[in-house]
Amino acid sequence: MNLTYNTTTIFPTIIHQFDIGGFEHIKGQLIDYSYNLKKKDPVGTKLSNHGGWQSTSFPVTTKEDVLQSLLINCLSKFPSVSESVNITISAWVNINKTGDYNVRHTHPDCDLSGVYYIQGEGTGSIKFATHEQMYFMVSPNMPHSKMIAHEPKDGDILLFPSYLLHEVTVNTSSKNRITVGFNIKLDLQDSPK
Repeated sequence: MNLTYNTTTIFPTIIHQFDIGGFEHIKGQLIDYSYNLKKKDPVGTKLSNHGGWQSTSFPVTTKEDVLQSLLINCLSKFPSVSESVNITISAWVNINKTGDYNVRHTHPDCDLSGVYYIQGEGTGSIKFATHEQMYFMVSPNMPHSKMIAHEPKDGDILLFPSYLLHEVTVNTSSKNRITVGFNIKLDLQDSPK
């Protein structure tokens, strides 16, 4: 018996990356912003974080706030979203010290999710699961069944589908990893009647 075998890759997953020019000019301000937020709510919340501190989620609505303004300006220029779509953004700040990490998770009830690295370089990577791992279709020992890692730079913004299973590795550095997580809901604007 002759057997021919082929595979076809369909529905690739796209991860968008933004690099912010001039980030170094606002980095200190964003670090202070993060620690001030923690001072106001030292307990924070616990979701996917193992150790570390995570703020409660807040709506991103005002350009009067340094962090919110930055997110609004960056995401409003996102080329893949039509002008006929309303974008609703919610965000939270993460501060992970040495030994802290985020377990595998997804972000339900939204369309896109993202992470903004205020201080991330050298503090561990974010890893995304392959579709095979997400749906438990193959053994984790198979060579193509793995996590895909991204090593961040300070100022990076990553944007990805919210269903994408991901985790953040242990911070083995001596500095805190400071990130902003965010979720985006996309809704079509009402058409004129």
